[in-house]
Amino acid sequence: MPVNDYLNELISEIDGCESLRLHAVNHIVDSSTRSLIYESIILRAARAHENFIESLFISYLTGEKTIEGNSIVTFVSPKDRQHARRLISSSIGSRFLDWSEASEVRNRCDIYFEEDSPLYTALSLISSELSWIKKIRNQAAHDSVESRLAYKNVLQTILSVEPDPLPPAGDFLQMTPNRGHIKNREILAFFLDTLKSFAQIASGKNVS
Repeated sequence: MPVNDYLNELISEIDGCESLRLHAVNHIVDSSTRSLIYESIILRAARAHENFIESLFISYLTGEKTIEGNSIVTFVSPKDRQHARRLISSSIGSRFLDWSEASEVRNRCDIYFEEDSPLYTALSLISSELSWIKKIRNQAAHDSVESRLAYKNVLQTILSVEPDPLPPAGDFLQMTPNRGHIKNREILAFFLDTLKSFAQIASGKNVS
């Protein structure tokens, strides 16, 4: 499937997340219910993002061109997508491929692609935001000791304060910081826009 089709799928999924967010904002009065909806949105968006990265990586590895028609120079020549996935799996010694950690995917790009692939560029430009999304997603999904510590660090970075008590992920995503990187933006809305921007850059689309 062409790269443009994967990009359109991702954008459609994120647009669906945005529609659900607006529905929660405008029609859901109960705060607990709205918080749960926000958590479900970040889980859905993160899953779509990870699926997109895997699809895009394998597309480039099997010779698909970028949105602008540029070829990606690779160091291997798998015969098809299934073969490409097996190559990646064997290189890490695991059948499970994790596409959620930006630094790991960048390292994978270094192994299989020449420098400056659009995927590597996108992972480098938006690495902090992707890390925040992953840690918030993990907190919403697990609420473990480890996820809570990572989540707490994200809150301190974005809000420039240490909330006490620690709010649920769904409550945090509804906040609008008055300072810092996401100043005057609702946090979830900012993250959804970030994932769309990432996908466009990674697909090789010229973003002005």
